[in-house]
Amino acid sequence: DLAGRAEEAHARRNATVKQSAPWQAPADCQVCGRCCFSESYEHVRVFGVDWERLGDEGQAHTEAVENRVYMKMTDGHCSALSIDPGTRRFGCSIYEVRPDVCRSLERGTGACRGEYEAKAGRPDVAIERLLSKR
Repeated sequence: DLAGRAEEAHARRNATVKQSAPWQAPADCQVCGRCCFSESYEHVRVFGVDWERLGDEGQAHTEAVENRVYMKMTDGHCSALSIDPGTRRFGCSIYEVRPDVCRSLERGTGACRGEYEAKAGRPDVAIERLLSKR
């Protein structure tokens, strides 16, 4: 299953990295992408100001649940996430109009580190899935 494969990928990666090494944020968010992964449909809440900014293109990546709106999750990640398995890079297809919660997560912060550590392996699983479809 996805969670098991993510844990295996995380274990393989940790085997090559000293556990005592201090944490360093990725040099570029596009080589990480972990903050865009979640199994919860409630991962990214879209508020009124976000909805207006998203416009038609961004709103296509949302879904309403009861009286709330969230970014759609597809295959365990935000549907707006573009994954290039060849370069192993992750980009937001709606970057310029992304929700405030995405804008507020800055590289290198404690929140970034939390996402980085909690979601280790998930980008690798997504890339493996895309490569297997080729």
